[in-house]
Amino acid sequence: MKITITHIKNTAAGWNINVNVQAESGQKITDVEVRVNGFPVVRDTPSAPLDTWEQLLTQQGVFPGDNRVEVVAHDQKGEECRAEQKWQ
Repeated sequence: MKITITHIKNTAAGWNINVNVQAESGQKITDVEVRVNGFPVVRDTPSAPLDTWEQLLTQQGVFPGDNRVEVVAHDQKGEECRAEQKWQ
């Protein structure tokens, strides 16, 4: 699986964070968890396995300050894929 995390400053507060998970050939996404600064923000277990999963999280994290997004995704075989992004 390929996990992409992008962030952009939200004019109101914090950050807008976009998380995209793309399954590779022979894989299906069965579970995704997103944590922002150590706190669970999203836990999604789709009713049917997916090829692509994407979520936009608005006004997350802190500005100014240290931020960290962790994403954990599982496929239909129970294999885990992790990604992390940190910024200030």
